[in-house]
Amino acid sequence: DMTDESQELLDVIQRILERQSPLDLIDIYQGVRQVEHLDLSRFTSEAGLEARVRKLIYLHASECELYRGEQDLFYSETGKGTGRWGLR
Repeated sequence: DMTDESQELLDVIQRILERQSPLDLIDIYQGVRQVEHLDLSRFTSEAGLEARVRKLIYLHASECELYRGEQDLFYSETGKGTGRWGLR
């Protein structure tokens, strides 16, 4: 099961894509960083945060190998590997 922090980050990603979808990963990262109440202190690097965001998307997108069959939330607009994601 996901930690509270992961669930909070997942909710943030969904809210970003509710406003505008699809978006490039770079814009999703930027949106996450702009959320004021989100505690990102556990990420020691930008790369760490970005990897976590990507992993959460992959875990919740049925075209990805990481998908576990729950909450198919995201889709790849232009095909996996292009870094552009939308909200299902």
